[in-house]
Amino acid sequence: MAMRRPESTDPVTRWLDAERDGRVDDAMAEAVLLELFESLPPLAPSAGFADRVLQRIALPPSPIPVPVPVQQSPLASLFRLRWFRLAVASCLLATGISLLWLPQTLAALAGIVTVGDMVQLGVASMVDLGRWLGVVVRVGEWFLTVGRALAVSMASPAVIEITVGCLAISGLSFVVLRDLMTRDRSWSYVDSIR
Repeated sequence: MAMRRPESTDPVTRWLDAERDGRVDDAMAEAVLLELFESLPPLAPSAGFADRVLQRIALPPSPIPVPVPVQQSPLASLFRLRWFRLAVASCLLATGISLLWLPQTLAALAGIVTVGDMVQLGVASMVDLGRWLGVVVRVGEWFLTVGRALAVSMASPAVIEITVGCLAISGLSFVVLRDLMTRDRSWSYVDSIR
């Protein structure tokens, strides 16, 4: 038979003993926790604590912020001008009025350009645009495939060594060629060749 300890007055010890013995349920745990918090001494900072902290971290007084003028876009400043607003309103009015006489004008020009010709031109333009987009997509896909292949091959150490070697040879060749071209360039040299 296990020996029982005498009941303690400390709430934490009683709760741990009850936990060890398996006598803890939710209600008891909450009651012991509440009792534990109530038994703690109230903590309050000493008098003048906040003042001491603020003095220790005292920051220099910040200057009065100067308002920065807000930069406006040129378009916003244009819309403030009365003549610009009148010009825009006139253009919109002219566009609205033109919608009234545009069909009659197109009908008068029917001998030259018909509505069917305009539709046919629009459809042909869209078809050509689709074809060009298809070509661009195919060429772009080819470039992506080649780029991926080069990226995979350039990631291997052997290819990097070969590339560095080729760059070193080409750099050395450039220096030698430049030296040969600039070594003896005088008129006497040119005369001796003849």
